Amino acid sequence: MKNNVVIILWIFSQLVSAQQLAQNYLSNLPKFPDNGCAVTETNKNTFYQQIDRVIEAIELDIERIHKQQPPADQNQLLSTVSGGEAADEQLAQQKLMKDHGISSMDLKKIENMSEEELQEWGEKYVASNRGKHSQSSARKQYNIKLQDLQDRLSTYKEGWVNMQAEYEKKEKQAKTDLDLCLEMVLKNAPEPQYRGEACINQDVIDEYITKNEQRCNDNYCQAIAPLKKQMMNKKMGEMPQVLRLLSQIQTIQNDQVKEQTGLNLNASQSNELAALELVKEFAGEMRNML
Repeated sequence: MKNNVVIILWIFSQLVSAQQLAQNYLSNLPKFPDNGCAVTETNKNTFYQQIDRVIEAIELDIERIHKQQPPADQNQLLSTVSGGEAADEQLAQQKLMKDHGISSMDLKKIENMSEEELQEWGEKYVASNRGKHSQSSARKQYNIKLQDLQDRLSTYKEGWVNMQAEYEKKEKQAKTDLDLCLEMVLKNAPEPQYRGEACINQDVIDEYITKNEQRCNDNYCQAIAPLKKQMMNKKMGEMPQVLRLLSQIQTIQNDQVKEQTGLNLNASQSNELAALELVKEFAGEMRNML
């Protein structure tokens, strides 16, 4: 229980800046219009400009975070990944230490120990492994916490996928109704009346088509606009929880990388990248929806 509390508190302490940065951009996005059918071109352009400014600022922050990665850390990671024969030997020794708690040198020493020396070594081995068992338990707690966070994130993402699929289904039906409506408008338009080669009622025909095509388009918009608003508002409402989950997951994964390679990705704020990318993606989705 104590280990759980320590881990959770540590994670929260690492996430404050990440949450504030991504959440700040989220809060700077404009409100999605209540009635998209009544938005003027001027208001639409203002909406686009606000979103574009947020996207541009996010991209600059993402670039800044990438540049914060020190070259020394990158070299350290490369040397860990591609160390040739020496690295293979080191990995083998690490596996011995991980699986058995003893090094290859220890194994060689054991072969030459007397019975008394072996007993003494065994007592020390048991004592030292108590601490290693504690470290192993901490890693298990990290993995359990990570899986829980990923499961919760998946629940949100699955909900969004299902909501998008439902929207597309209704949008497709509304588009079918629109095409049928426009077809009926042309079919029911007044018949042309000619005097010689000139159509003397073309203005009447054009007025009828324009008026009734607008009615078809208005009906389509009235069917789709509430669905867009509902989807955008739901995602906006859930976004803070999702941003928090993304940052928590990345922080834990970065900590595991540090334990394995010594590369401190959290120091370069890389745990913020997934949250920033999601806000950028959502901003683009808002833009496309209006």
